[in-house]
Amino acid sequence: MRRIVLALVLFGACGGTQIPVHSGYKSEKAKPWTKAKTLNFDEKMEAKAEGDLHYGEMRRAKWYALDIPGNGELALKLEATPPGEATNEDFDLAIEILDPGFRVISKADMEEEDVGELNKTRTLYDLAPGRYLVHIYLQGRLDSADFVLRAAFKRTAAAEVKSDFPAPVPFLSALPMVPLNDDTPAGYQKKSVAVVTIKKKNRPATPKEGPAPPPSTSKSARIIGLSVTGGGTQITVGLGTDQGAAPGWKAKIAGVQGSFPVASCNARTCTAVVSATPDQIKAGGGNVTLSP
Repeated sequence: MRRIVLALVLFGACGGTQIPVHSGYKSEKAKPWTKAKTLNFDEKMEAKAEGDLHYGEMRRAKWYALDIPGNGELALKLEATPPGEATNEDFDLAIEILDPGFRVISKADMEEEDVGELNKTRTLYDLAPGRYLVHIYLQGRLDSADFVLRAAFKRTAAAEVKSDFPAPVPFLSALPMVPLNDDTPAGYQKKSVAVVTIKKKNRPATPKEGPAPPPSTSKSARIIGLSVTGGGTQITVGLGTDQGAAPGWKAKIAGVQGSFPVASCNARTCTAVVSATPDQIKAGGGNVTLSP
């Protein structure tokens, strides 16, 4: 195997055909389409460009720009002249045309019927105004050629856009069947719906805010004990969770006229002597109001 490889290397060194291993471009990062040469139309709306390409010398492609002034058709003719002693029997010079959106709209390469032809023509119809690019390039690594590009533009009327409405509108799905005659059951009575009318009343005027009243100091209590004394009936008042009553506070009993001072108080109870019978005190329900 090593002998075969060595023989191939020696054959190439002795003058065999050298096939380029590069891509045919001087730089992989180059963007030649951004520097395309503009072809200007003359008074007959024709333009012409000439050039030469050589894959091995990294001159694989040429870019041209055509500014289409209005709606019309563009005819392109590419004439290729390969070297007299061509080393590639499958020689083909390719061309492609790109629209202003950089989309290929026409081409002539290895995939087309006129592959291998030295003269290729392409006509593009109904073009809109804008800048179009023409890309001419070699397809074989051993290829080189001279070429002539001819362009001719002819104005045409703007294409009329015809509408096919309503053809693209989808049909509605089947609707439910509606009987021809009223199918309401006999004796059916429609329920009456009560209508409620809400009348809005005028809101009274908001009174002006005055000073807040002082907090109430009176406390509610209940009588939890009764005993008859010489001066009347002694009551024991349970304060519950209300605390803060002190001797000298006034006790007013529901159903009994007048108020009576409490005599002694602790955390939960107070006592007072009332000028009333136990029955009179019980008649009021045993509710007591204490106040300073």
